[in-house]
Amino acid sequence: MYILNLKTTEIIEHFKEDFYSKIYPYLILSTACELKLLKDILDIDEITFNDCLEFDENIKLDLFDNYDFLSLNTCELSGNEAKIEEVNMYLSDNFILVICEEDNFLYDYIKSMILNNSKLQKHYNSSSLYKISYLIIKNIIIHEFENLEKVEDMILDLEDEIMEGTDDEHILKINYIRSLTRTLVKNIRPLLYLGDRILKDNFRYLKYSDMKKSNLDNLQSIDFGIDKLYSFALSTRELADKLLDIYSSKVAEQTNDIITKLTLLTAISAPLTIITGIYGMNFKFMPELNLYYGYPLTIGIMFIIVLCGIIIFKIKKLL
Repeated sequence: MYILNLKTTEIIEHFKEDFYSKIYPYLILSTACELKLLKDILDIDEITFNDCLEFDENIKLDLFDNYDFLSLNTCELSGNEAKIEEVNMYLSDNFILVICEEDNFLYDYIKSMILNNSKLQKHYNSSSLYKISYLIIKNIIIHEFENLEKVEDMILDLEDEIMEGTDDEHILKINYIRSLTRTLVKNIRPLLYLGDRILKDNFRYLKYSDMKKSNLDNLQSIDFGIDKLYSFALSTRELADKLLDIYSSKVAEQTNDIITKLTLLTAISAPLTIITGIYGMNFKFMPELNLYYGYPLTIGIMFIIVLCGIIIFKIKKLL
């Protein structure tokens, strides 16, 4: 657990029961297991407390008298897997409490903000808490953009591989990437609800006239960023779906190439079939059968026919 008193600049890295005073603003970083230590101190209600302890795919924005509760999911690409993790935030007039696991990217971001960001410590004013919440949500959006960019690079790399030649592993990779993009879209879509509710409902940081004007611009930028993020997610999913078309097209192209070569082989061997068919007939009078050089002459003619066929098809770039 990490606690920053924005007024006194005191940083608390280990929990103290007497750390909290309503006259001071705080930025608090906690895991779900540590939340029980803060429940009574910050007067956290039972429903949202239980929500923080259990994973829930639904995004929530609940407005209370003492604070606003925000619950959303983030996606972490680890190797070849997409890991969905829950992040919960309590936004109050005098504290911001963020609950996430220690392996979540947001944990490191807020920890760094508490320990290293001197601007937050030295320039506190009435809108500092809002600015911190804005930076946190903005960082989440940026992180999702980075995830989509990674997936887009995976799609482009796989597309280059397919264009060089297909194999059985490609279809497995395509199915994985398509599943991954659908997971990302499913995770990002609820953020649209979040952006709309922040602007339409009586969100805490829009209640105060002295802060509303500046805050509204930033909240609108968040809503705009979420819209762009969702559009990017949809376009990435479309790119992933097109991989299957590219793969099918490449397989069809290779199949057509094989059929073309078989057709050319048939065309080259057709005259040979005619010659063998003629001299395979059992007529009694066939003068060529008595020629001393008849056999090598026939073989030579057949070789010339094959050679001419290959040269002709090479010139026409069919071979």
